Amino acid sequence: MLRKLGFPISGMLFLLLTLSGCAENGREYGKSPDHTNFGAPVEKTEETERAYQTKQLYGPVTHNNSKLEYSQFLSNQLHAMNGVNTAIVMTTDQNAYVALMIDSSAIGTKGSTRETNNQGTAKGFYNDHAPFNDTMPSNDLNNGFNSYETAVHHDMLSHRFKQAMAEKIRTLQPNIMDVYISANRDFLNKMNNYAQESWKGHSLMPLLTDFNQTVTRIFGTAQVLPEH
Repeated sequence: MLRKLGFPISGMLFLLLTLSGCAENGREYGKSPDHTNFGAPVEKTEETERAYQTKQLYGPVTHNNSKLEYSQFLSNQLHAMNGVNTAIVMTTDQNAYVALMIDSSAIGTKGSTRETNNQGTAKGFYNDHAPFNDTMPSNDLNNGFNSYETAVHHDMLSHRFKQAMAEKIRTLQPNIMDVYISANRDFLNKMNNYAQESWKGHSLMPLLTDFNQTVTRIFGTAQVLPEH
C-alpha cells in the first residue's frame, strides 16, 4: 500500500518544496492584507513599534557615539538579503548604521526614491550633446549615473524592508540598541570611503567626529520627507 502511495507523496513533497522556494525568492516587503507588526495588525502608515530608528519616533536625535568600527560580517549578511544590492554596516557603542543600495530582487522596498535608479527613469549617464564627456568621481560607490538605486530620504524605504534588516542585525549582534538605515547616495559614498579605510587596516576613530556629524544630519531629524 505504501509503495502505491510513494509516487503521489513524493510528488506532493516536491511541490511543497518548490512553492516554499518560490516564496523566498519572490520576497515582498510591501503592504499586504495580513501585514503584521510584532504579531499585531498594522492599520497606520506610521509604524509605532519597530526594530529600527526607535528614538526617532519621539523627535530629533543627537548622535554622540564614542566608538566606530566597520562590520564586514554584518555587511555580508545584509548584502545576501533580497532587495539589497550593496550594504555597508558601521557599528558604534550601541548602534548600527546601514548604508545601502537597493535592486530589483524584491518588491515593496521603497516608494519614489527621488534619486538614482538603474531603470532609465532617473538620472542617466549618456549626454547626446557631449558624448565624450564621461568624467565622474572614481572613489564613489554610487556616482548617480545608471547606478543601482538609492533614495534621498530614509523614510522612502518601506517599513517591512527596514524591519527585516534591523531584525537580522539585532539577532546577529544582540548588544545593538538601535539600527539606522539609509539608502541616501551621499551617505552611501561616505560610508564606502570609511569601509575602504578599514580594509586598509586603519582605525576609524580619527573619523568619529565627522561620522557623528554625518549621521546626525542624516538621521538626527524627525521623520519629515524633504519637500524637493
